[in-house]
Amino acid sequence: MSYLNTIWISSPPRTGSMWTFNITREIYKYLGFNVKPISIPQNESEMFDIYKNQALNEKNREIKYILKVHTILKPNLLKSKIITTLRDPRDLCISFKEFMKSDFNSSFKAAKSVKSFSNIYKNLKDDYLLTIKYENIEKNSTDQILNIAKFLNEELNTKQAEQISEKFSKNKVLDIINKNNEEMNDKLKNNLEIDEKKAVIISKENIRSFDTNTGFQTGHISARKSGDWRNYFSKNEIKILNDEFKFWLKEFGYEL
Repeated sequence: MSYLNTIWISSPPRTGSMWTFNITREIYKYLGFNVKPISIPQNESEMFDIYKNQALNEKNREIKYILKVHTILKPNLLKSKIITTLRDPRDLCISFKEFMKSDFNSSFKAAKSVKSFSNIYKNLKDDYLLTIKYENIEKNSTDQILNIAKFLNEELNTKQAEQISEKFSKNKVLDIINKNNEEMNDKLKNNLEIDEKKAVIISKENIRSFDTNTGFQTGHISARKSGDWRNYFSKNEIKILNDEFKFWLKEFGYEL
């Protein structure tokens, strides 16, 4: 019988998956496990390669693999559990638009991915899949950390969860991102070579710093709050969003 050694963070983009990824890693680190990958890959193919080539063959029970993807996974992956995150797709649409510097149509398409994920994942067993709402991370991140630990069959007390929450608060993550941005911008100004593992190059005009310890990038943290869609989109855009998601929003407890 296989034992649990791989936790997948499998979610639509811009739903809190990076926070969840780091929190899950930190829980295992806090409890004394050896967490892999040590250096965070930028692309999903590397995550899948780590699972196939390392995690599946791993015999050391003190090693845990935490892998993050924006792909819907199968319901019977060996040695695995899945954590997925959801968010009001109207706020997701804003977040994607600003992070990717895209137009409404591209962001709207990305927002629709919440339906694809939830339609499949809602049928999986509770001991295999945990769903976390972005809004609940905003309201009480400590409770969500305790929920994740319970899902992993590990024990944390409230004080320990609070310490982990503080380590990955918005301000602390912003400090990491800003430090990396400064280092990258200094190299760009001085025409010095940039480590490809520490930068996400979208174009010559759009280069993000990438933190290999956490995976956080330039722009990952937004000052926006849940519900900002009401004052951000035009009336016509709001109608498009509400028409597309009205049944999904009701099913998952969001207000129109």
